Amino acid sequence: MALWTTINSNLNENSTETYPSQSLDEDRSMRLMTLKKVLNIGIINHIQLDERLARNLNVKGIILLSNTVTTYIQPNNLFIPQPDINVQLEQSKKAIQNDICSRVVNHKSDSISVNNENHERHYSTKTPYKYSSEKYILSSPPTGYKPICIQLLARHGSRTLSSRDYDLETLTVWQLAKQKNMLTPLGEQLKRDIELFMHENNRVGRGELTQIGKEEHFGIGTRLFNRFKSLLISSNTISVMTSGKKRAVDSAQEFINGLTKSECNIQISHEKPNKKLLYFHKSCTNYMTFKESDPHIQTKLNIIKNLELSKTHARQVLQRIYKNEFIDLLIDGNYDIDSKENIDSSEKKIIKNEVDVVLCLYNMFSVAPGQSQSDLAKMLAKYFNQEESKWFAYINDAQEFYEKGPSIEGTTVTYDMAKPLFTDFFSSIDACIEKNKNIVAHLRFAHAEIIIPIATLLQIPDFSGNAVHPLDIYTYENNHWRGDTTAPMAANIQWEIYQHETNPNQILVRMLYNEMEVRFKQDCKPLTPGSFFYDFNELKRSYADLILPSVSDMN
Repeated sequence: MALWTTINSNLNENSTETYPSQSLDEDRSMRLMTLKKVLNIGIINHIQLDERLARNLNVKGIILLSNTVTTYIQPNNLFIPQPDINVQLEQSKKAIQNDICSRVVNHKSDSISVNNENHERHYSTKTPYKYSSEKYILSSPPTGYKPICIQLLARHGSRTLSSRDYDLETLTVWQLAKQKNMLTPLGEQLKRDIELFMHENNRVGRGELTQIGKEEHFGIGTRLFNRFKSLLISSNTISVMTSGKKRAVDSAQEFINGLTKSECNIQISHEKPNKKLLYFHKSCTNYMTFKESDPHIQTKLNIIKNLELSKTHARQVLQRIYKNEFIDLLIDGNYDIDSKENIDSSEKKIIKNEVDVVLCLYNMFSVAPGQSQSDLAKMLAKYFNQEESKWFAYINDAQEFYEKGPSIEGTTVTYDMAKPLFTDFFSSIDACIEKNKNIVAHLRFAHAEIIIPIATLLQIPDFSGNAVHPLDIYTYENNHWRGDTTAPMAANIQWEIYQHETNPNQILVRMLYNEMEVRFKQDCKPLTPGSFFYDFNELKRSYADLILPSVSDMN
């Protein structure tokens, strides 16, 4: 057990893939229709946002143009290089013929077992933490420097479903289809899978850390100790701060368990939960207003959700679960499913069409790989193929990008509120240098809503992403930002502070993102070309406009 120098608690007191059963003619028609839609996307080069119509936040804000000279995006290039379209057309024709022949030969079963394909899917920000099993060798600090301090910010580990009612909304849609006798054989299984998921949520606790989430932070803590054994000794103290949310508190404890398993006498100082620094997205009024009412963000997300590819992929998923007549009702918007539980108004999800239905299904099962039970871990692969999961991960990434990340050029409210926390990193380093306290590590445990804005402020080359032009749309082609690398479960940012042994005024900083060396912003010059070590004064100069005079809440 570690020695506790304070007794403050961090707890917040208030606080088998299958295809639908259908005839070969229906199957062929559906596939040809889907192919045609994809090709239309490939042929139409430009999508322009009609600002006048977009203000109404409706689908008519999407105008398809051909060979026009305007600001545009090319959705076909999200994943498919344009020169490959003709090749893929021929391949797709052959694939349709081959698949139909295969269905004739294997007519006794409409399902394709997920065991016969790669289970890899795309989970956006719900991706479990990955640390390479191969030993990753960090570069050595320059001669004469020794570590004196560590700054860490980490997202909680893998968890169950949190406050959003994706499971209940999906179950409500299923019940409507059941009443109308419009389920496929796979659709009949969905209720059981939802209830299995809900049972696990209830067993572990909604929004709580899973066993995998615990292991993620235990491993990070263990590896940190192994790198800094000379620093993390009994005579020094480690400061631990959380947002106060139980999954963040539990992540901190698992991290400490990993940190102290070999040196149990490390002194741990648990600070009071600090929501102003580590849960600011719920207290910043400017941000709350922006998220709930900014028309530009909603317009961008509506455009992406109403792309033909979004509808095509949604229908493909739904056809495995529901009969076409029911899907047509969803497309026509005949069913509006509201969230039912007591959730924050900003987190309510309303099902308006088929894309929303599939987004609920995707968001429910996107936490699947973080669940300990093997029959839950591969649940997304049962209902989504790789391309479908990639597309809905893209839609999720777009929402995270616009609402928490770089967003639109000229919009800074998504990350301005992270400046106090960013400033706290620098203040803590200054205190360490001055040795006001014998604290050698500041460990902070929070959430994706905190990690993403900090990553945006850091402006890491080829990683943090850039704000998009007001008339453009975020795509995988025009931006480096990805949810599964910026904010996977247990995402972490570590700053290692080194001091010269004979010249104490020479301070170096190295940054690790998810335990891999990364560079600071472009105009911040490393100690030597190609190095990952930066002079602390150079860091201060480069980020001067983001460092506040004092750490305070920004509203």
